[in-house]
Amino acid sequence: MKKKTKIITAPFAYASPWILATASGILIAIVFFFAVNNLQREKRIMTESLFNKGQAIIRFVGAGTRASMMMGAPSTQQFQHLIEQAAGESGILYIAVANSSGKIVAHSTPGLVGTDLNHPLLGDTDLAPIGKYQIITGQGTKQKVFEIVAPFKPFMRGRGYFFKRHMQTMSQAEKQDRLAREDAAPPSACQSFLGKDTWLPGDNLSIVVGLDMAEQDKVIQQDRYHMFYMSIAMLLVAIGGWIALLTAQSYRSSQKTLMNMRAFTDLLISRLPVGIIATNAEGHIQTFNSTAAKFTGKTTDQAIGQPQTAVLPYIQQLIPTDEQEGEIIDKEILLPPDSPSPNHLHISSVPITDGHSNTIGRVILMYDVSEIKKLEAQVRRHDRLVALGKMAAGVAHEVRNPLSSIKGFATLLGSRFPVESEEGEAARLLINEVERLNRSITELLTYARPLPLAINEVEIEPFIEASLKLIQSDAKELGVAVHHEITLARKQVRLDKDRLNQVLLNLYLNSLQAMEHGGELQVSVHEGLRSGTIEIDVRDTGGGIAKDILERVMDPYFTTKPEGTGLGLAMVYKIIDEHGGTIRIASKEGEGTTVSIVLPG
Repeated sequence: MKKKTKIITAPFAYASPWILATASGILIAIVFFFAVNNLQREKRIMTESLFNKGQAIIRFVGAGTRASMMMGAPSTQQFQHLIEQAAGESGILYIAVANSSGKIVAHSTPGLVGTDLNHPLLGDTDLAPIGKYQIITGQGTKQKVFEIVAPFKPFMRGRGYFFKRHMQTMSQAEKQDRLAREDAAPPSACQSFLGKDTWLPGDNLSIVVGLDMAEQDKVIQQDRYHMFYMSIAMLLVAIGGWIALLTAQSYRSSQKTLMNMRAFTDLLISRLPVGIIATNAEGHIQTFNSTAAKFTGKTTDQAIGQPQTAVLPYIQQLIPTDEQEGEIIDKEILLPPDSPSPNHLHISSVPITDGHSNTIGRVILMYDVSEIKKLEAQVRRHDRLVALGKMAAGVAHEVRNPLSSIKGFATLLGSRFPVESEEGEAARLLINEVERLNRSITELLTYARPLPLAINEVEIEPFIEASLKLIQSDAKELGVAVHHEITLARKQVRLDKDRLNQVLLNLYLNSLQAMEHGGELQVSVHEGLRSGTIEIDVRDTGGGIAKDILERVMDPYFTTKPEGTGLGLAMVYKIIDEHGGTIRIASKEGEGTTVSIVLPG
């Protein structure tokens, strides 16, 4: 058995390439947007954290300055010491306080006190109240510095981070009044604390805090890696989900296609005119169609799951041996007359193999060959008739001439003796036998060399009535009732009137001879099963024909009558065959006989 290769297609191969590209692009864009948004949020949180840390340092310096002032021992040295102490905390690079002219009043690096601080944000009037920040790179290094610049007014309370929050809840007039009152701080406090040379009335002090961003950059870098891995994971999960969705859709589509194919296959198998029985490796029936049920007389429910030998007791010879396991086994089985299936079945047992050539079951195919057998018998009969016809023509030609001479000599011999004499009686007997032989030879010649058909349009009802009148007297004498029925829609049919009349007369006479003690002869004409044909049925209630001789009754010279020639039905068959029609005989002993003639219309 030829193996077929099954092609498996990936589930996503069913989607359009453009759809796949678009979906992939959207998916990547979503993941990219999510990653960038999270990174921006992380940066914003880190920036706010550093800014809040810088604000806390500024508040700490301001609080320390006020505390020293309240202790009554204010000095520039103490303020410088406070700045240095505050800058010693982890993550603080430097702290500087400068006046409006840019001179450094205090610095975490003492050597820079008194120098000028060139900072672009020192003169910015928008610093109030909480200041601004910028990210810079250290000189000569790649170190990033988060620098906060804010107004430094340690002797004015409320100028911290929460001052801005409070200012946001105030009206514009309240804001201006509050700022005016706080800006009018007495200069004596700053002068006494920072010195007259360092701070002059009207100066605005600014504080600069530089924070190390190395730790924050490390955290951000870790967040970037984490976000990258998370994005890859999300992308893989999304791709996996997408492929799973496509696989599920493909599975549903495959299941639907499989169900449709299975329904189509079941319908096809159930409607096939071939009996199909599939068995598994153990010989139990798995498939059993309606034709197989018709042949075996078993229903599907009775057969499915049963051993094949239990359903088909005559199939034992189709069960392969170990040597025949992979072979196709063909057998022709003649079933008994009481079997529900036809008399002749051709059964094939075909192995079912898997991909490794292992037999996993068998399929049994059952064909009805009864009609084929009948056709073969008809062909054989036709061949015999043709051969007999050729032989009869030669024999008749060779025998007729000597018979003419014998008849002439017998006539001459009879004329020389008295009619009542023994010799005259012998001469007459010889002449009668010669005439009987001549009639038989004439029948042979008629059978062997029939005249060409004269096909014409014939009105069927008058034709049938006229044929029945020829046997009316004989039927009356035997007590046989004769009936005819014509249900043909058309009134005229095409046939050879004389030759078909000869056929019907032969059939009528055979029926009358089968009803010596009375009966009924029924002739019916109706449409044939095939379109454009007519069927003539001649039915009698005689003794019928035995089954063992039914197939031979149309053979030449086969007869059961003591005085019959055996050419009557053979001639009927030949004439119907010349018309292009068919003839069939149905009969049972004791139930009568029906002869059906089917002719083309």
